[in-house]
Amino acid sequence: MPNLLVRVRILPKEAEIKPEQLVEDIKKLNPEIEIRSTQEDPVAFGLVALIADFLADDVSGAMDQIEESIKKSQLVGEFEVIGASRISATVKK
Repeated sequence: MPNLLVRVRILPKEAEIKPEQLVEDIKKLNPEIEIRSTQEDPVAFGLVALIADFLADDVSGAMDQIEESIKKSQLVGEFEVIGASRISATVKK
């Protein structure tokens, strides 16, 4: 079970690119990547950033794998890792 949560803010290359398109493209390029949740962050003039929470195993190179998956997308203009945290407990539903 993944125990590392990485929050990333992703800006599209163009304002016409919707956050859903970014999510689909990143998942298509790396089907193994797990996105826990997403939210939209309006920037300006119709540009909407994507805030995405990625799950990964807390092993060496996990952050690099997430960053490389995002960099591969032709729809991504730039991105910033906002934070990373270990998930210490499982919440039962």
